Parts: sequence; C-alpha cells; structure tokens
Amino acid sequence: MKELLEKYLIGQYIAPMTWNNCLTSRKDLVLLLKGWLQMSRAETIGNPHENIGVAPLIRLEVGDRRWELNHDTKRQAVEIFLINEKNKNNWTYSTTNRVSNDLNGEHIANLQMYKVN
Repeated sequence: MKELLEKYLIGQYIAPMTWNNCLTSRKDLVLLLKGWLQMSRAETIGNPHENIGVAPLIRLEVGDRRWELNHDTKRQAVEIFLINEKNKNNWTYSTTNRVSNDLNGEHIANLQMYKVN
C-alpha cells in the first residue's frame, strides 16, 4: 500500500492517472482507496478545485478491460464500495456502464465509476 500511496496520493487527493501509469489490478484499486481513506479527510477522491464532474481520475486496466473513477467520487461511496469488495461482491454495470458492487446490483450513490471497455 505504501508504494501506491507514494505514487498516487498528493496531499489529501489522489493524483490523476493516464493509461500509461494506471492501476493494473482490482487489489491495487482497493489498496489505494483504503489508503486514501486512512490518510485523507477530503470528501472527494479528486481535488474539486482542479476538476469537477465527469473528469476521470483513477484509471484501472486489467487485460483488455478498463474502468475509470471520476474526481467527484465521494468518501461515503468509497467506504461502501470497500465494504462490498471485502465481501467479494461481483461488479455489475448499468445501461450507462456505471459500476456497482452492491449485493443487489443497486447503484452506489456518489460512486462515479464507469466501465470504459
């Protein structure tokens, strides 16, 4: 986790990623988000003064599949997402490719995570 935080955490926020320096496993995503919760008191994963709305921040690429989490993903949504990951819930996708790992496939409020391909 320490290496991920040194690479991707800038102050209270996660640094924007490109596809060239993105996360490459679901485990790394979980570790980064856990570390952010522990090290930061910010309400969003991205700095709201730099980008708002649909600006990708965290990028995850596993094989030929890609996902993005936007700057405005909120702390409470990250907490719920991590609890669901601990329970090993499957990821589901809405018609807009929005990701959820809620046991019932329900949308997690303020989790701005999308499947890109």
